[in-house]
Amino acid sequence: MRKFLALSASVALVFSLSACSSINSEEAMYSSLKAECGTATTAASDRAVDSVTVKESSKGASVDFATPLSSKSVETAIIKEGTGPKITGNQTVDLEYLGVNAATGEIFQPSSFDGSGSSLQVLTPKQEPGFCEALGGVREGSRVAILFPASVIHKNQGIDQLKIGKNDDVLFIMEVRKVYLPYAVGNEQAAQSGFPTIIRAVNGVPGVTIPTEAPFPKASKDGQEATATEVLIQGAGQTIADGDKVVLHYAGYTWADGSKFDSSWDKGTPANFTIAKGSLITGFVEALVGQKVGSQIVAVIPPSLGYGSTAQGTIPANSTLVFVIDILGIQGK
Repeated sequence: MRKFLALSASVALVFSLSACSSINSEEAMYSSLKAECGTATTAASDRAVDSVTVKESSKGASVDFATPLSSKSVETAIIKEGTGPKITGNQTVDLEYLGVNAATGEIFQPSSFDGSGSSLQVLTPKQEPGFCEALGGVREGSRVAILFPASVIHKNQGIDQLKIGKNDDVLFIMEVRKVYLPYAVGNEQAAQSGFPTIIRAVNGVPGVTIPTEAPFPKASKDGQEATATEVLIQGAGQTIADGDKVVLHYAGYTWADGSKFDSSWDKGTPANFTIAKGSLITGFVEALVGQKVGSQIVAVIPPSLGYGSTAQGTIPANSTLVFVIDILGIQGK
């Protein structure tokens, strides 16, 4: 996974993140999100970035502007505007980008903008050097030019390995290929009896209480033991099919003692998986196939559909597993 340039508590609990009105479309899911990063200024007078043009050929993309190009503040220009959901922040975005030394015009990170160089990036407010604010409000499908002053992008230290001097500004041409939800967004559903209790923080992170003294909920399908699943938030996005590559937030627990053995929320970065048996435990796949983007689900997986009689890290043998999962999007769809 290609990352950007290597440049340098408690929360109030709420019972629902869903809007009061019904959310029945992808547009409604995204429009309910708060603009955590604000909205980038993409139109103003006398801006250096507006002189940038991009051309594509069989040899890849090229950028044209008069050098040196410089600015005293971060500037964002829309080269091509998309029609998809807007970037709001605290979320994963699939980006493809080209990097240029704005002082010399030399490209240090080429791109053909054909998807081969795209990567998942997590955009958070006030991150250095401010990609979240520079892309706030930009729609999926857009191509933008972002000019970063030297004082912002590398603190006037320069980057020797990229031949960027201490006073050289940096220009990025970015294509926003996909915008993912930051957390589950949809319509609240009634909790089922016998399942763990979930309380969500304002940023979507779940608190989980497992009734360890009670028997775990069971399910069957075609006479065989199956994963017991409840939907706490019903999303309105696309439906997951077997083989899809998905972006998720999740936390995993053992039913016996309620201990947490893994959490993407704790890591600060959503996970991406291919939903297929053989690459994931069977119960996890069963829980997700047929669910919609935007949903939050709780899956209780019996040992036969988890790790069985084999211990896995801190997970004892013959463990019943509990997963809380936010479905944030499907890659390539």
